[in-house]
Amino acid sequence: MSLGLQPGESVDFVVCGDCMRGVDHGDSVPVRKQRVYLPGDVVVVRRRDHWSAHRFLGYAPSMHGIVALTQADEAAERDPAALVGAIVGRAQRGVSSFDRIAALCRYARALVIRLAEGRR
Repeated sequence: MSLGLQPGESVDFVVCGDCMRGVDHGDSVPVRKQRVYLPGDVVVVRRRDHWSAHRFLGYAPSMHGIVALTQADEAAERDPAALVGAIVGRAQRGVSSFDRIAALCRYARALVIRLAEGRR
C-alpha cells in the first residue's frame, strides 16, 4: 500500500481538490517517504478507494497497531485512522508554525475523543 518506497525515496503526485493550505488543485507535489512524520506535515495516505493528501496530526495506538490521524485543513472532522504503513510519504512543501500548532491542537482533541470513546 505504501508503493514500496524506502525512507528518502520520493514520487510525484498531482493534487485533486482544494482542501489544504499551501497545496493547490493541479499542483504536482513530490512526496518523500520519511521514517517519522511530524504534526502539521501534509502526508499522502493510501485509502481503500482513493489517495488523500491531508494534514498529519499524530500517531495513536489501536487494536490493529499504530495508526496515523489525519485531517484536511478545511474539514470539521478528522479522517478515519489509517495504519502507518498506508502513509506513502510527506509532501515536500513548507509547513507554517500556524499549521503545526493547529495540527497539535487537533491531535490533542482527537486523543481526548479516542480516550472518551474507549471508556464507554
